[in-house]
Amino acid sequence: MIEPIYIHGKGGISIQPTTEPDYFFDRILPYTQNPIPACDPDYKALIPPLQLRRMNKSMRMAIFTSQLALQEANRTTVDAVITGSGLGCLRDSERFVEALLADERQALNPTPFIQSTHNMAAAAIALALKCKGYNMTYINNANSFESALLDGMVYLSEHPDDTILLGAVDELGERTTEFWNIAEYLKHDAPAIPTPLPLRAAAAPGEIAAEGATFFVASRQPGASAIGKVTAVETCLEADNPTTFVSRFLQKNGLDAPAIDAVLLGYNGDSRYDDSYRTVAQALFAETPCVGFKHVLGEFDTVIAAALALALQILNKQRIPATVQLSGPQPQELTRLLIYTQRRGKNHGVMLVER
Repeated sequence: MIEPIYIHGKGGISIQPTTEPDYFFDRILPYTQNPIPACDPDYKALIPPLQLRRMNKSMRMAIFTSQLALQEANRTTVDAVITGSGLGCLRDSERFVEALLADERQALNPTPFIQSTHNMAAAAIALALKCKGYNMTYINNANSFESALLDGMVYLSEHPDDTILLGAVDELGERTTEFWNIAEYLKHDAPAIPTPLPLRAAAAPGEIAAEGATFFVASRQPGASAIGKVTAVETCLEADNPTTFVSRFLQKNGLDAPAIDAVLLGYNGDSRYDDSYRTVAQALFAETPCVGFKHVLGEFDTVIAAALALALQILNKQRIPATVQLSGPQPQELTRLLIYTQRRGKNHGVMLVER
């Protein structure tokens, strides 16, 4: 049986200044471009400069945020590293393919190929921490972090005395976003961030593409350092009825909609797909405060990891920042939150987070 896991530390890089101490979305950086790169912190503060030179952006973001999580948890190492990534080290993948075309397969530099694999971030973290234990990366589109989280819960059920590093990372590429633009995935209406949500009048086709990394230190032991716990997670590639999907998830965990103190919904301003959130909110959470996160963090495959970090902050600070609260009153007490997200109508994911 899979038991809840406790989070002892977290760290995140996003298009907002989430690496700043005590940042809690009380101020939002505005953007007008699309896609939006992440705010780069001073990587040299936690990564040796010589190592930093050899790292691509995914590796930098992953190692930096993992170090932040370890610092908050007051740990220097872990027993296992589990990550999720929708597109992996995308820039090196593009660089290798471009070199392959330009050089006609002659005298290629192997470094971009070696660093283009999805598991490079987890490998780099393990090398930095000298962690020789279980190391796994999940590539499952917009359910990549949920898959990694589920594996982490299974791992800790089998190894209840271990501590793991659990996280997700996705970076933007140049050519890939051009393809997204051709496929009409991207939004072109300004302003981009923050997206005015969830008003139908402001909705338009397309999403705001972004990037980021979020990591957590987790274990089966609550301890005094625990900042929250993840009770359950579930995914579904295609949900004919999102309301039924979320309702059944609650029933499986012995809950009903009124038991949720606030629900985090993945509104991203794409008029083609936001109705799934609106339907779930109206059917199940009409009296429940609704919180957004993609309208300030942008859209990428593993943004739900950043939503989990936000949920943990909300539980600890016992308030919802006005910049992310979409509807409902400010709750008197926050003990149980639900996160629901999907991307482009598929890869539905739901997560239960408790104080």
